[in-house]
Amino acid sequence: MLDLPVEVTGVDAFGQQFLESTRTQSVQRDGVSILLRIQLAPNSEVIVRNPETGEEAIASVAAQKQEGGSGAVYELAFLNPESDLWNIHSRSVTTGREIHLQCTGCGSICTISLSDRDMEMFQSTRELIRSCSTCNASGIWREAGRDTRPVKPSEPAPQQQANSDAGTGAPPKEDRRKNRRTAMKMAACIRFSGVDLVVDCEDVSKGGFRFKCRNQYPQGTRLEASVPYHTKSSTNIFTPAAVSYCIKMPDGLFRHGVTYVKNGGSAGWDS
Repeated sequence: MLDLPVEVTGVDAFGQQFLESTRTQSVQRDGVSILLRIQLAPNSEVIVRNPETGEEAIASVAAQKQEGGSGAVYELAFLNPESDLWNIHSRSVTTGREIHLQCTGCGSICTISLSDRDMEMFQSTRELIRSCSTCNASGIWREAGRDTRPVKPSEPAPQQQANSDAGTGAPPKEDRRKNRRTAMKMAACIRFSGVDLVVDCEDVSKGGFRFKCRNQYPQGTRLEASVPYHTKSSTNIFTPAAVSYCIKMPDGLFRHGVTYVKNGGSAGWDS
């Protein structure tokens, strides 16, 4: 926990400009965790400013964690990894301890050496904000198991490879993804054959989103989706979409990748 003054300015999820003064919850080498009252859109960019020095940096929304009625905690990733608004990392000394981290988005594993400050933050939250070359996005990384080995960006993660062998479809490769994904927990509604199913997104982008549920929607399934979805609102907008891949997970759930389509047609399976 690192409580420091901070100002955040930008455009919220509803297109309104905002300036909010708040305090940090944690500061890492590549980003910062901040509690905000306003709602930010996935992959949006904001300006983070240290009000005491006037120094500022541009950051993108890497993840969102709900925090009840007081707002939401956003993990913001600095676009410039050298950003050090509070002059913390310049005073940090790199430890000799290496740690294996795993991307929560794609399962890739890397080994890094943490500074004293980053190690303190990691021990507090058990996660770090880092950029993933496989996901082509900034997201949440957690400690990998002791028996795991580093996975190169071009090499599929073990779990991802195992799921691909299940024959239920495979996630798109990096060179096929046109939009950055952002790890963000928010409700979505899937409408298929007149039946609505509320699910939780794992990550979102301008071109689609990813979610898990007990229902299996095969690759090519046409449906309608509303993201974000508000259960108490009557103004939810549904957009035509299609399932780009479907993977059966070890826990029995199915992970789906959904892509928005311009001409949705009727909800159903492609012939």
